[in-house]
Amino acid sequence: MATTSVYYPQVNFEFDNNPDPIVRRKNNIASSRKVLMPARQWGIPGYPKYNDHGVCCVTGVQLLSLGSEAYNKPLLDPDTLSPLDGGETLYSHFFSDMAGHHSAFTAMMYVDRGAPLRSSYCPELLQLYWLYSQWKIQEQDEAVNERSSFLWKKRRIKMIPKQIEERQRTMPTMVEELEPFMKIIEKYEGKGVTTGQYQNPLTREVDFVQIMIDLRVARAHDIPTSLSDATVSEGRGP
Repeated sequence: MATTSVYYPQVNFEFDNNPDPIVRRKNNIASSRKVLMPARQWGIPGYPKYNDHGVCCVTGVQLLSLGSEAYNKPLLDPDTLSPLDGGETLYSHFFSDMAGHHSAFTAMMYVDRGAPLRSSYCPELLQLYWLYSQWKIQEQDEAVNERSSFLWKKRRIKMIPKQIEERQRTMPTMVEELEPFMKIIEKYEGKGVTTGQYQNPLTREVDFVQIMIDLRVARAHDIPTSLSDATVSEGRGP
């Protein structure tokens, strides 16, 4: 008898309500980091418990069956927690690269650092990850401004952060030369080939690409054709 899995996300997070916005943000960063930390394998310190493609690294729930609609939720403003203007969603931000192509988002061993995992976050946790990343950016920007102000007052040195525009970024020559190979990889995606393109959470630039080839799945896709040919040959008379 066929069974259907029910999606039960296990997310427990309470936003801090301290009246001081800096303290509130600091507390939210610390709390959200604990919630977003991938689950660890019992008895094996540091080893992730859920590290398979299409699985939440924290709760272990299956994500592939949810589809893109589950991630079609608007990104929230890190200060007001209301939907951002512009209509950008979790899916458009985390599951497509800068060219608009599908790109698998995966978690990292220590939330925002460490080795990339194969597993991801369920929609609720991915929303929290978005807020966490924005709070971290705000914190870093303020640290730069404070440092700049200190140097200007004490040493007459002024620091002006320079934003690198996306059009200034050029693709490495190797990537351009591998373009024909990547088109072949895209052709066999899901037929024994699995690709992962991991975005930098701060720049949104894809800076890590992983290609996995499963010969078992590839052979399974070839079997129906082979069986069909064999059946036709056996049915022919001498």
